[in-house]
Amino acid sequence: MRRHGGAGRRENQLRVESSRALRLAIVDADRRAAGHDALHTAFAEALAFELGRRCQEPVPVKPQAPDADRAAWGLANGSFDVGLVVGSGLPRAMINSDFEVLKATQTAGKGRFALYFIIRKEDAGLAAMLTAAFPEALKGQFFLRAVAKANGQELPEEWQVAVAAK
Repeated sequence: MRRHGGAGRRENQLRVESSRALRLAIVDADRRAAGHDALHTAFAEALAFELGRRCQEPVPVKPQAPDADRAAWGLANGSFDVGLVVGSGLPRAMINSDFEVLKATQTAGKGRFALYFIIRKEDAGLAAMLTAAFPEALKGQFFLRAVAKANGQELPEEWQVAVAAK
């Protein structure tokens, strides 16, 4: 921030903005594939619904789609609160001892990808809430339909969630 001195000059002012929105980084190598934008939106909405139910007030979720390196950097420095990786594997940049990783796979095994939910461990309360909310968010009907459409399936399938091996 620069300050200007002298008469007739105006000082620059620092403006701080904050938001209650949960910042979600979505990393998807196939994001341009048919149905993946809808899948991202449906997941953000399902997570917002589940968190709102738990908090008993609306919790907006603001999804963004950075690459894996930017998402990892943002998670490490707090620019993102949580991450979601859509794909067949967890990018190396997203493996960090400061993150808890939950892996979700479809129970019938027909899906072409897995979901990796990356949670910052820094805030234990938020981490616990996100860990509990993730499996429930995956049960949302709009999300299940978006996954089925992205996979070319007719019926939505359920997910099995486990702590991912690092």
